[in-house]
Amino acid sequence: MSQLFRRFLLVALGLYLFLPILASFAYSVATSWTTLLPEGYTLKHWANLLENQRFWLSLGRTALLSFSVVALSIFFLVPTLFVVRMYYPKVAGVLEFLTLWPFVFPGVILAVGLISLYSGPPLQLAQTPLLLIAAVTVISLPYAYRAVDNAFAAADIKTLAEAARSLGADDAKTLAWVILPTVLPGVLSGGVLAFSAAFGEFALTQLLIGTLWETLPVYQVQLARTDGNGSAAITVLSFLAAWGLGFWALSLRKDAKVSVI
Repeated sequence: MSQLFRRFLLVALGLYLFLPILASFAYSVATSWTTLLPEGYTLKHWANLLENQRFWLSLGRTALLSFSVVALSIFFLVPTLFVVRMYYPKVAGVLEFLTLWPFVFPGVILAVGLISLYSGPPLQLAQTPLLLIAAVTVISLPYAYRAVDNAFAAADIKTLAEAARSLGADDAKTLAWVILPTVLPGVLSGGVLAFSAAFGEFALTQLLIGTLWETLPVYQVQLARTDGNGSAAITVLSFLAAWGLGFWALSLRKDAKVSVI
């Protein structure tokens, strides 16, 4: 493959990835767009969005939802994978199969089932943020699982655990002080994937709680009906947030690798 062709592929890939974002940004600052390019530019839509209290409230709820999902995903995945890799390696295949189940059920079916199950006693959680956080955690687990499981598979968990035990550490200390720093890059990658999945979740949120606890994707859909330019601005902000989070995770991964070595 010639160098010119490789450069062409890189340019084509860059255009494919960035053109939709650039188009969204152009639409968010356009006064009118009926031809190939906008007929004028303004920051009025951005100013209206940033001055809207409803936007900030929905953004805060989305951040709370996303970080809660990340915390729950890591809390469940890291100890579970440690136990499976250490003591029950034959169960790894079954666990991997189970993590794919959220992909089998459409969001509508999952939402209807959860509402029916939690609409009455003993746990009346229907139309509450707690049920939404739990449901989004379930559908985000497959994304985080891959990254965390790959990190555990690449690390020599048993050798590290035996070395820690020889120094008097139990399983809890071994996991916290030896295994977790080793697999931290994978955990960070899994956290970013879970955060991204939760941050952009619309269908399940709309069905489970709707505007009672309005998140950013729900607000964006509502805003698009009256202000498409403001909705495009939210799209750009979402991409910027995802990129910022990704670069932050990459920087932490580099620091983690250095500290482990």
